[in-house]
Amino acid sequence: MKKWKFGLVAGLLLLLPLALSTPTLARAATTATPEATAKPAKKAAKVKPKPHYLIVMGHGAGDPGAHGSGTTEATFLRKYMLPQLRKYAREVQNSTITFYNPRKNLVSDTLFHHQGSYKLSKKTTVIMFHLDAPAGHGGHVIIHKKHPTARDQRLAKVIKKYVGLNRAYNGFSYRTNLKNCNVLRKRGIDYSLVESGFITNKTDVHHLKKNMAKIAKADIEAITNEKLK
Repeated sequence: MKKWKFGLVAGLLLLLPLALSTPTLARAATTATPEATAKPAKKAAKVKPKPHYLIVMGHGAGDPGAHGSGTTEATFLRKYMLPQLRKYAREVQNSTITFYNPRKNLVSDTLFHHQGSYKLSKKTTVIMFHLDAPAGHGGHVIIHKKHPTARDQRLAKVIKKYVGLNRAYNGFSYRTNLKNCNVLRKRGIDYSLVESGFITNKTDVHHLKKNMAKIAKADIEAITNEKLK
């Protein structure tokens, strides 16, 4: 009998450490580390790239373009329009604007060297500036679809406000016979070709020079659909 009691007491003593440690083990099981409970991190949202616009001054690199009002198309565009466009392009926040090298000619680079429009990213939108000739008044936008885009319409409004529209086109002309533009079209590159007025018309040239800063700002706003201060 004594041996039985002794064995029972010994057994209880052996179980005592385990019983005392059970709450601690339970607490440890329910108290997880931050690493264990942390939710999987969400994948960072993809940042949508800004629209890219390439602005091109027409002609150049030995090609003067049209002549009139004591200057040439290539010279006028680079001397008066380009600096103002660059100025306001720097203020744009929601788009990226770059300029085709004004010492080069996009058309000749494309047609004679298989560079130019052949090397542009298909995500680029090309805006080309020109002056019209031989005789007439006002400007218009040459488009690559039968109907003008919202951007084309905004650009035409700028022309109408500061120079006036060419009555022959009433703002827009759909052309499929311009070789460089056809390269852009076939590659699926969006573009607008802006005929800002007639270089042979002294009134047009006067309005362009007088309002060049305002025109350039309005053109940048029309291209990007972003209001500048």
